[in-house]
Amino acid sequence: MQQQQTKIFFPNLDGMRFIAFFVVFINHAVGCLDFRSGNTYYSFIRDRFLLGGDLGVNLFFVLSGFLITFLLLKEKELYGRINIPHFYLRRVLRIWPVYFFVVFLCLLVFPHFAAAVPSSFPLDFSTERLNPWLYVSFLGNFDYLRHGISNVLIGVLWSVSVEEQFYLFWPLIVAFIPKKYLLPAFISIIAGAVAFRFFFSMGGNSMILKYHSFSSVSDLATGAVLAWLCTKQSFTEKIKRMPRWAITIPYLLFFAIIPFRAFIWKFGLYYVHVASILPVIISALFAFFILEQNYADRSFYKLSRFRFISSLGRYTYGMYCYHMLVFFVVLYCFYTAGADILHPGKYLFIAEVLISLTCTILFSQFSYRYIESGFLKLKKRFASITR
Repeated sequence: MQQQQTKIFFPNLDGMRFIAFFVVFINHAVGCLDFRSGNTYYSFIRDRFLLGGDLGVNLFFVLSGFLITFLLLKEKELYGRINIPHFYLRRVLRIWPVYFFVVFLCLLVFPHFAAAVPSSFPLDFSTERLNPWLYVSFLGNFDYLRHGISNVLIGVLWSVSVEEQFYLFWPLIVAFIPKKYLLPAFISIIAGAVAFRFFFSMGGNSMILKYHSFSSVSDLATGAVLAWLCTKQSFTEKIKRMPRWAITIPYLLFFAIIPFRAFIWKFGLYYVHVASILPVIISALFAFFILEQNYADRSFYKLSRFRFISSLGRYTYGMYCYHMLVFFVVLYCFYTAGADILHPGKYLFIAEVLISLTCTILFSQFSYRYIESGFLKLKKRFASITR
């Protein structure tokens, strides 16, 4: 007999998901569409803040670690065990349909456009150097490490690969380690990730620091630490009473760190030390943002009040997977219409960004309704706890 489902919902996290996607989208827009400006203010904002949007992926990781671990802990608490086969089935039904649709498009459809665009086309979508089997087997981040970023269309799936690797072993950890030992286990994983970055990044290789699974797992484990803490009512009660000044400080620290990231190379011999530890500080700040959004009574704002961006939260997985493909289609349409996409002016660049964002949202909603919804309905049949 199927267990009665328990519903858990964090209303402010949908908006946070959209923000995570949006900053990644902006990062890719300014980094890939080849808009250059002599304006000093734009260059400063671009280099110090807009290109910092790659942190949206880290926010996704912390969110995933928190939500998955929280649900697993609640399932274990309510039912005495975790149904691991059902967990894997839920992840397959949620992740695989969109993922393999994008892989199919990137490997078998978009390469046919290679002869129709100039060799200097802003988006590199060559399949010559990548290993397709690494993407088929959810090891796309290791393709980045081996062959470099040779195809930006399929390349965004590197983070999905990391999450799938995480999903493979995480329910086993939560299921078989007693709860009182889970917090030390999660902290040990974070410490192990720091040690890996320090000893195995070859002196601070940025690719290993960012894309290797052993580096990224610290973000997911930080979310897991937060989930463990949030199962303690005494902890969440303290957060409810947190004063506004205490809420303000982490946000100010985060906005100070964003431009600081561009200068950590100046630490010289100590660069690898800073580069190994800084991701933990950033993920801890993200965990705090999740915490105060979920539990603090004195928050300056709650993202659920922004109904539009919150309503888009359910589509962010599709938005993330599709947005580089949409960039390509938009650029291709402008190119065939005679626009100079190789040296876009300010207004062409703005048009490219706005049209791409709108089309990404619309196509993701279409995908959710006509591609994903059937799988999601089936997914609910294997859920003891729903969000």
